[in-house]
Amino acid sequence: MSKSLVGIDFGGSSLKAVRVDHHGTILNCHTAVAGGQIPRETLVDVARQAIGIVSDGNAIAEIGLAFGGAIQPNGMMLSGSTNLPNIAGVALVPFFESQFNCKVRIENDARAAMRGEAWSGAAQNARNAMTLAFGTGIGSGLLVNDKIVEGAHGKAGEIGVWKLADTEFTFEDFCAPGRLVKANGQTFSQLFATRGSTPVIDMMGRAIANAHLLVDLEAVILLGGITELGEPLRHAVEEAFLAACPQDYHSSLAILIGKHGAFAGAVGAASLWREAEQ
Repeated sequence: MSKSLVGIDFGGSSLKAVRVDHHGTILNCHTAVAGGQIPRETLVDVARQAIGIVSDGNAIAEIGLAFGGAIQPNGMMLSGSTNLPNIAGVALVPFFESQFNCKVRIENDARAAMRGEAWSGAAQNARNAMTLAFGTGIGSGLLVNDKIVEGAHGKAGEIGVWKLADTEFTFEDFCAPGRLVKANGQTFSQLFATRGSTPVIDMMGRAIANAHLLVDLEAVILLGGITELGEPLRHAVEEAFLAACPQDYHSSLAILIGKHGAFAGAVGAASLWREAEQ
């Protein structure tokens, strides 16, 4: 019988852990308050507890970890390029192998989410797709010709820092739910309910159109807490994409809500060991 796989997604304000089977089905999952502002030792303790919960207390020989930040070639994240300042400058693989007493593989959280949705989620039947994750910031993962794109410097998919208007503000300055609260005093859901969040939705459509025109996608998978809005959100984003993209290039692009939701990154992190064994 194939062994199950464990993955953890370290986000800016919470930690998600899963145990999945070799089909990518979630067998057990756990969410804990964590993030970049708590002491490093506390973060490690929360992660250890999460591993124990999803593994039902069984020993884990290997684990996949996803992190909110740009992972450098040396396996570290730099301060200012991660929402986890408590582990910035840390050699992630040796550090967590020593803390968890098991083998570790690491990935950026947005690419991990793409891995998870491509393996057993909404992008399972696509060879060219993009995840668009809305949280503290905005991240994306790219699947091109059935391969996860990392880029020459491991920074592919940094869509959140795109500038899509003639201002100093970035895509995530305009559209990231965490930043919208600070700027407007309302959550994304509240803005969407009262105003349809038209400028924000328009910006999302524009970003998707630009990515699609560059790569020629089959599907875009929406992730993050805002997807709890369901079909009204998906439809609004789709309409904004159709308005922003020249009609000849629509190419029946599917805009979908992620299957794994908040656990897509953790599922993708677990899949790092599945891929290593193939």
